[in-house]
Amino acid sequence: MKRILWIVCILMLHLSMLQAQKVGLVLSGGGAKGMTHIGIIRALEENNIPIDYIAGTSMGAIIGSMYAMGYSPDDMEALIASPDFKRWYSGQVEPKYEYYFKKNRPTPEFFNLRFSFRDSLSNLKPPIIPTSVVNPIQMNLVFVDLFGRSTAACGGDFDKLFVPFRCVASDVYNKKALIMREGDLGDAVRASMSFPFVFKPIEIDSVLAYDGGIYNNFPTDVMRQDFKPDIIIGSVVAANPSKPQENDLMSQIENMVMQKTDYSIPDSVGIVMTFKYDDVNLLDFDRLKELHDIGYNRTMELMDSIKGRIPRRVDAENIRLKRMVYRSNLPELRFRDIYVEGANLQQQAYIKKKFHDEESDIFTAEDLKRGYFRLLADNMISEIIPHAVYNKEEDLYDLHLKVKMGNNFSVRLGGSVSTTSSNQIYLGVGYQDLNYYSKEFTFDGQLGKIYNNAQLMARFDLPTRIPTSYRLIASLSTFDYYENDKLFSRNDNPTFNSKDEYFVKLLVALPFLSNKKAEFGIGYGWLEDHYFQTSVIDFDNDRLDKSSYKLLGGSVGFMGSTLNSRQYATKGYWEKLIAQVFTGRERFTPGNSTTGKQSNHQAWLQISYFKEAYHTMTPHFTLGWMANALYSSKNFSENYTATMMQAGEFAPTPHSKLMYNEAFRANQYIAAGVKPIYVFNDMFHLRTEFYGFLPIYPIKKNSQNKAYYGKAFSRFEYIGEVAVVCKLPFGAISAYLNHYSSPKKEWNVGLTIGWQLFNYRFVE
Repeated sequence: MKRILWIVCILMLHLSMLQAQKVGLVLSGGGAKGMTHIGIIRALEENNIPIDYIAGTSMGAIIGSMYAMGYSPDDMEALIASPDFKRWYSGQVEPKYEYYFKKNRPTPEFFNLRFSFRDSLSNLKPPIIPTSVVNPIQMNLVFVDLFGRSTAACGGDFDKLFVPFRCVASDVYNKKALIMREGDLGDAVRASMSFPFVFKPIEIDSVLAYDGGIYNNFPTDVMRQDFKPDIIIGSVVAANPSKPQENDLMSQIENMVMQKTDYSIPDSVGIVMTFKYDDVNLLDFDRLKELHDIGYNRTMELMDSIKGRIPRRVDAENIRLKRMVYRSNLPELRFRDIYVEGANLQQQAYIKKKFHDEESDIFTAEDLKRGYFRLLADNMISEIIPHAVYNKEEDLYDLHLKVKMGNNFSVRLGGSVSTTSSNQIYLGVGYQDLNYYSKEFTFDGQLGKIYNNAQLMARFDLPTRIPTSYRLIASLSTFDYYENDKLFSRNDNPTFNSKDEYFVKLLVALPFLSNKKAEFGIGYGWLEDHYFQTSVIDFDNDRLDKSSYKLLGGSVGFMGSTLNSRQYATKGYWEKLIAQVFTGRERFTPGNSTTGKQSNHQAWLQISYFKEAYHTMTPHFTLGWMANALYSSKNFSENYTATMMQAGEFAPTPHSKLMYNEAFRANQYIAAGVKPIYVFNDMFHLRTEFYGFLPIYPIKKNSQNKAYYGKAFSRFEYIGEVAVVCKLPFGAISAYLNHYSSPKKEWNVGLTIGWQLFNYRFVE
């Protein structure tokens, strides 16, 4: 009998030990290599191995926090493989959140230096030296949506998550590791993953917190100290920095920043799985399946050993159900009260109106996202860091916004350098301010052989129920066209024709649909065209004829853009529909005579439509297309040349915008183009472009040099171009070869560095 009781006691003691056995999982940092951790977790769950606590650093903190919030391996894989995840670490904004209403016309600057007169000269830092590779615009917002609900559910205590969690960050000022046990879960993970120069650090308790791997990339000590598990399973996908290489900047940074970490676990404490990768970069998240499978297969190979060390089992289906219950009880992100730090009372009122019209209105996470991107669209605010703070009594969140206002003054410098005569220098200065409404004043212009411009613009944006924007523009510009524009051209002959424009214009804009705007304009312009009416010119004796136009004009337009570049785009679209009406007088003055001046009235309606779009067909192939149509009821000018200079121009490429080519001008036309693009990577692509131009009624001239309409659809012209484009942070480099159907044998080859972009025109 005693023997039986002894056996029963031993069995009960053994059963008690099994029930008490706790397992901790520790995940190292390592960038994209950390996706191996997901495979390990999947293998453990499929074999009913418990995970009672989880701790990690950097990428290990990201994977660990998701598991702690009730994400299954399937959930984690789906999130990392989603387009959203790539946008988060690339800083790209979804097209539907591009607030085109707030955007100014793109300008050709290489850099934009922002400053305030309150700053000393020592505080002026060139923006071409960024503090991080990844733009934080997405992460600042995403971490609210991803971690805010779990932070609310646990009350800021990481022990109360679905799985108790720890992560490690680094305080580089005090040279110590920070163990993140409580607070905002998003802030904790964000700090743990902020590798220097790649991700922007986050401020926690007035201290800049960086990647935890600097001091502790494998926090087994934190696991033992805080949770005291019976056994630890470790996953290591990183290694201590190797000897720095002379030509490897990243290896040098790692050696300067990272301290050595002990990646081992004593056999008595647990099991460690080490993975060595030589060809996986920090942001290689497109290799998810490959890395997941490596982790899964290695864990399955060791499963017998793991089961031998961990007799306790948990039912995977039971864990799945508990996970569903936990996540279904997370409080939804619904906001009402907004608290703004870093802005004055007037600025706070402006900011709050972007999220709701009345302070008592409740708004959602989607409203938060739209308001966030709208505030950042016009660069009045340089950064917004949002936090969701849960109010349990109200079952609502308070939105806390830490705002960094942009400096008031800016200086922009840029332009383009070309092997042809289209070299341009761009300079702009600006002042902007935000109070109850935003205001901006800019003066900019370009200087070059072909295009010269100076423009003054005042812009006022009012946060009314339907936001409105007012732009007052005063501009003067000239286009000087030369007979030749060939490779390394030294042709200094006078221009054979030129255009001068002087105008003032008021534009009033309203948001239209999700990312477009409606724009209404009225303006007065004085336009002058100078030209020769014959191809045989004696530049010493002949004088240019002149046609001048004093015009009053009005316009209504609808437009929008999500292009991913101001020039040489490969994603997104640009669309505009504009109706314009003009009335005024035309005056003709012959160059070689003081008599024969002519004056007549001009009035016409002009409607134009343009759309350019790009579709990603495969990871490396993009198909772009363009459609353009113009209808103008304008009467002919005094002579054929004057008529052609005022006719609508089809100029789809940067090179064609700097040429005067009568073959691609008409009062009514339709045009289309196709653009197959091979994308090598984010920096290089090969673009081919082919355009067809079909005047509805081609303009011809008679023996008296007067214009008349030819037979409908009787002429067809085309343009073809091949270019290799390199996009750099400050601009673009394009090496191109193009061909025009007219003049015959018109081939051009060249190299352009920078941007070829123009300011507003009176007739758009």
